Amino acid sequence: MSFRFRKHQRIKSPDEFKHVYNNKQWGNTRLLTFNALSTALIDDKPNQLGVTVSKKVSKLAVRRNLLKRLVREFYRQHQHEIIATQLVITVKPAARNASNQEITEQLQELWVKLKKWRRWSDHQEKREKESKETP
Repeated sequence: MSFRFRKHQRIKSPDEFKHVYNNKQWGNTRLLTFNALSTALIDDKPNQLGVTVSKKVSKLAVRRNLLKRLVREFYRQHQHEIIATQLVITVKPAARNASNQEITEQLQELWVKLKKWRRWSDHQEKREKESKETP
């Protein structure tokens, strides 16, 4: 099992971000929000992550980049807990004065919600598949 986070696992283009945002499946914590899109029906599609941090969070690019690195590192360590998901994590302006430890705790809380969403999504896809197979 590899814990690498490769370029093909990143959501980069604005169109990819919009595609995930338009899905309308999300969850949040006090400091973070996730938008998720299941890719279980698409063969050989890896998990993908996009991270957004606006200037409302911090005017300093150094701080915004630090927050992105924290999110990507957390994702890298936990990416094997979910499968077939495109994920966009947005850092809220409330994270402006939060410590790195607080951000990590919020990421853990968000991850629990994401895993619950993934189980729900798998269940929905299974029900859809069974309903198509049954005449």
